[in-house]
Amino acid sequence: MKQPEPPVEALILDLFGVIIAFDNDIVPARLAQHCADPADARTRLAGLMARREIITGVLTLREVHRRLVQEHELALSYSEFEAAWLEPYSWPMPGMADLIRSSAQEYRLVLLSNVDHYYWRVVQERHPELQHFSTLLVSCDTGVAKPEPEAFMRASRAGGADPGRCLVADDTTANVEAAHGLGFQTHLFRDVPGLRRRLEPSRQS
Repeated sequence: MKQPEPPVEALILDLFGVIIAFDNDIVPARLAQHCADPADARTRLAGLMARREIITGVLTLREVHRRLVQEHELALSYSEFEAAWLEPYSWPMPGMADLIRSSAQEYRLVLLSNVDHYYWRVVQERHPELQHFSTLLVSCDTGVAKPEPEAFMRASRAGGADPGRCLVADDTTANVEAAHGLGFQTHLFRDVPGLRRRLEPSRQS
């Protein structure tokens, strides 16, 4: 018989796809139209915002611009490229701000996100609900990105709880599986009502 999971003490939330909705194709499409071969560039730039060397701060935005100019003949000045990078490609996840505010009364909230330095500033300005988190762990500051085990263990330590008493909510299967393998309670996020239902047993225990 399966043993009941212990009460959740720390709630570890992903940013993109959980706290905010987003479309990762927007920026590549935005940049590709200024490249020598737009169709080829759009294909090759897929997932650009999530590349490890960018989200961990190995590459600066100026270095990313230089590479795109060299590899795709990007016809944007650095200032134009920066503006295109920072123009929002995300928006609030319906109902999540309210869930964050209520959850902050019951759990220690930890943000665990893969995000670059530059867009992270945009997110912070647009989402005041992040002030309810006890810790904001972002890959551009830590140099560690999900699904690397160290990312999750840092979140556990930040939440002040063993992995088994932390619930990781993430919309990416690889991240959920990695956290589960480390002993975390996990939830594959699809919408806010689903996360609310997942939290109900913890609230009742």
